[in-house]
Amino acid sequence: MIEAVKMQLGHCRFDISKGDLVNQDTGEVWHLPRAELHVLTLLVEYQGKVVAKPLLESGHGDDTQLSSASVARAIFTLRSFLGPQYETLIETVKGQGYLLRHHRARKASYGLRGNWSKPLLLGLLVAICLVSVIMASLWWFNYTGKELSPALPLSLETVTLPSGQQVDMILYSPSKTNNELLIEQSQQFIKGLQLCPVTIWSRAFLSLSHDKQVLNITLRGDHYGQSLIRNLKISDLRQPKQFVTPQWLTQLNICSTSNGRTLQATRSLEAN
Repeated sequence: MIEAVKMQLGHCRFDISKGDLVNQDTGEVWHLPRAELHVLTLLVEYQGKVVAKPLLESGHGDDTQLSSASVARAIFTLRSFLGPQYETLIETVKGQGYLLRHHRARKASYGLRGNWSKPLLLGLLVAICLVSVIMASLWWFNYTGKELSPALPLSLETVTLPSGQQVDMILYSPSKTNNELLIEQSQQFIKGLQLCPVTIWSRAFLSLSHDKQVLNITLRGDHYGQSLIRNLKISDLRQPKQFVTPQWLTQLNICSTSNGRTLQATRSLEAN
């Protein structure tokens, strides 16, 4: 059973009774949808232990079952809200399920002892109140009217390489319709990826610009404990468009990487 009503996850606080995940750095509040709330509640309940996928897919007392894809999307959106610094708190245990790592929240220590005079204490309290009011005002002006929920992907597909390694392919689009070009280019990328026996990349993010002239690809992975990011921007002004081709994939060599934490590549194709 979960002993605490509130649980600290990195810089976020999980209010279990309300079903809210609060980013304490920005003040952003996300009221968790059913799948995300179910998955995070189980991970917290079994913190430090692997939660099997069948248990995550079960209703946990609810007759409604979750699909494997729903659980995968829930894990992805939870990691996105936690941010790059704390997304590794939710660990994928291959072939078993997911595990929530233990994380000790930082605690502030204030030495308010008898040698503090009452006027000084009163001044300190007033200063804290003023700073709180200012910070709350800044947050209000910055975030009023903005979408608080993280953007959900158009699709999430797991690609299995010949070695058995799995790579997540995530597509983003502002619209749920007219995404044939994005889906077509993602399938071309998957074909090239499946030619790799292994790869350092664990996730690939694809999106098109609003005018569909630029394909954005971001690859994320880990190499000897070092986080790697590779950003690719491909411009194609021709019709029909062919952002991803076998020749380009061969030159790109997505099975390996060059030295460096962040790699960038840009390719432009002008209309004939």
